[in-house]
Amino acid sequence: MKTRDNLIASVVDFTSIVFAYKLGVAQLGLAAGLGYGVFDAWLVIWQRERIATGINALSTKLKSGSYSFKRRNTTLPWDNE
Repeated sequence: MKTRDNLIASVVDFTSIVFAYKLGVAQLGLAAGLGYGVFDAWLVIWQRERIATGINALSTKLKSGSYSFKRRNTTLPWDNE
């Protein structure tokens, strides 16, 4: 199962890099395409663990209820109205 997951991840990474390269070439030319491709490779390959860790941490906080998007009911200490 792990081999299959790695194969899928590799295909997705390669597709993402090629797409970024083609997008850069279409917009600004060859140099931009290479820049887009390198940046995308840096994100999807070398930063994968950091991104996954951050997403998992945020997901855990949201599931546990320790983080809320609700507005606070308390006022600032110096705002005594």
